[in-house]
Amino acid sequence: MRIDPEIDEISLGDHLLIDGKSFEITQHKYVLMHKPAGYETSHLPSHNPSVFDLLPKHYIKRGLQAAGRLDVDTTGLLLFSDDGQFIHRLISGKVGTKQEIEKIYEVTGTQPFTELQLQRLLEGVDLDDEPEIIYASKAALLPDGRLELGITTGKYHQVKRMVAAVGNHVEALHRRVVGPYELPTDLAVGSYIEVDPSPVLNRNISKTV
Repeated sequence: MRIDPEIDEISLGDHLLIDGKSFEITQHKYVLMHKPAGYETSHLPSHNPSVFDLLPKHYIKRGLQAAGRLDVDTTGLLLFSDDGQFIHRLISGKVGTKQEIEKIYEVTGTQPFTELQLQRLLEGVDLDDEPEIIYASKAALLPDGRLELGITTGKYHQVKRMVAAVGNHVEALHRRVVGPYELPTDLAVGSYIEVDPSPVLNRNISKTV
């Protein structure tokens, strides 16, 4: 659709077709990406391409920012928006005073994980430079020896440090869930979709299990 700004009027709720995809005209945008490995979560990457290179230019012009970061070698669910309130609530880890946003990762270790390691993660681990014990909100063994790990805090390299604290090391890390958002199984690596912000903005967070 070709838009002539001198003639055409565009209103909230209208839909435009851009590069074969339909986009609704809204005050803010909320985007979920399946982040590939090898991309930095930064507008000014140091040594690798940026995740923002995977988004169309009209998103970038709106000022989309990532709601938190994933390390360059970490894959999975990454959220973006130009709504500061939405981003703040996701990064702060809480919606309201009690409802926490749980992030769930699938962790491949250098060794298969054990039940003892899961128990230690649930009971809490002592990390250097952290004043309090850090607990996993969820820990379960996957059939192939990997770990499904849930956390509700966002410390620096938290998952990698927690895994190291129980005697294993992260070989690969994939984020599957952030609060009410779960990575669709059919969303290709490097692709993105728009999502409904109301579970976060309406303070109605429910953990995905």
